[in-house]
Amino acid sequence: MVDTTKSRTQLKLRAGKSLALIEPGEALSPEDDATLDDLIDPLIAQLAADQIVYIADSDAIDVELFLPLSRLLANAAGPDFGSPINLEAKQADERELRRLSAAKPTYEALKVDYF
Repeated sequence: MVDTTKSRTQLKLRAGKSLALIEPGEALSPEDDATLDDLIDPLIAQLAADQIVYIADSDAIDVELFLPLSRLLANAAGPDFGSPINLEAKQADERELRRLSAAKPTYEALKVDYF
């Protein structure tokens, strides 16, 4: 069965892999897990405040939003692990999230009620 959502734990693991903190199949250390976990809620709130994307539940992240969100989390956590924030990558991931969450055309005829 294909996943339609990803969890907060999966998000932290994907960001940890992006930061080269772990190899596939390994678990994050408790310190690294806590560092990444502390950044998830502020990141999701910032994306909502900037009107980029609204994620209602961090334990039910739509699968299409998962990769750019994990890259944003890794980018935000970078300074805690010795790498600077990459502004260009941040902007690219935000554009991708905005594109993915944009309303799609329905191609239905507009119904009008005349008074």
